[in-house]
Amino acid sequence: MGSMVSFGIGKLELDWGKNNSYSDHGSLFQLSDVKDIPYYYSDNIIEYKEGLSRKLGSTKRRLDLLGYNLDSLKKQYEDHLNEVPEYYPDIPLPFDDFYSIISNLDISKMTLDDEWENYDPGEFLSKYLFKHSEFNKIHNLSEIVDKDIGLVFENIDPYITLRILAENQANNDLDVFWSYADIVNNGWVRRDEIFEKVGVGQEILFVTEGSSDTHILKKAIQLLYSDISDFFTFIDMEDNYPFTGDGNLYNFCKGLISIGIKKNVLVIFDNDVAGVAKYNQLSEMDVPSNMHIIKLPNHASFESYKTIGPQGESFENINGTAVAIECFLDHSVIDSTESCIRWTSYNKSLDAYQGELIDKDRYTRKFLKFNHNNGNYDYEKLKFLIDFIYNEWIGRVSQ
Repeated sequence: MGSMVSFGIGKLELDWGKNNSYSDHGSLFQLSDVKDIPYYYSDNIIEYKEGLSRKLGSTKRRLDLLGYNLDSLKKQYEDHLNEVPEYYPDIPLPFDDFYSIISNLDISKMTLDDEWENYDPGEFLSKYLFKHSEFNKIHNLSEIVDKDIGLVFENIDPYITLRILAENQANNDLDVFWSYADIVNNGWVRRDEIFEKVGVGQEILFVTEGSSDTHILKKAIQLLYSDISDFFTFIDMEDNYPFTGDGNLYNFCKGLISIGIKKNVLVIFDNDVAGVAKYNQLSEMDVPSNMHIIKLPNHASFESYKTIGPQGESFENINGTAVAIECFLDHSVIDSTESCIRWTSYNKSLDAYQGELIDKDRYTRKFLKFNHNNGNYDYEKLKFLIDFIYNEWIGRVSQ
């Protein structure tokens, strides 16, 4: 029989391999996901051995970052069906029906046949799985799926199915597993080969207007979304950050576009007068799909913000004129009074004043040195920012 390697959720196997022929699922996991997990064998034998496991709810964002966000699934599904040879029967499930069936599955209610090894390719799905009551709650599949059609669905990208399963809250506390112990123990692959890609997916390089932006983003992602923090890389320079300011960042982006950069790159401009201008200029260029250019988002709390300038103090909307990343930090841990924007230079071509947060470096230092385990820090705006960046990245494929 050989040594088997399996990938799935709960007791539902979505992908399998044998000996040294298997798909690498390391990008869905981190090193902290290594643990003893159940291995299900025939005759109801269960053994606990090393594997990778994490909750489906925590896997959803990793699937999104790997290109399996909801907006992309229909095309991926249809691309798979288009590759089916013409001599196969017509596939009876358009994507909307497939989505409806899978998203309504409650995996915890499924019991699987112990005789799965006796099925030929295509038969387990057509003769057993698609006849299960969970699969027939929405559509009657038992009479329309034969062995050939079963084979088509057995070979579908498992991440398509897994991402749809994650839309059902009933499944999100179940474990997604990758059972590799048998191929390691029997010498088909070295353990260090398994871990070469654990925690490494389609990494995204963040490029910002300044080193403080980088430090804040890196820390915020580690604090708020540690389950995807390994997807992001940053320019590692303590001194002489090469892209300080909107002009340098703009020129760097033009260079990346001209050489057709292959690495995933996310460029983030400030949401101030100068940053918005450069962002708009770059948005008109032919940017490669693996490169995405954004600016810091508007936020409701910035619509009436304390400012000071030639006309004295006032409260103004600073969205688009003075928003830097430091504006998303919790200022109350330093000041009991309101933080303030100072209007600095006038941009004649844009007919607008550029604003800057007074003492912004103090807020950065406090955030980076704050005891986030025991202290009381308000992360509301930082979470808003990270969610915005995350949604911008995964949504770029549908733009």
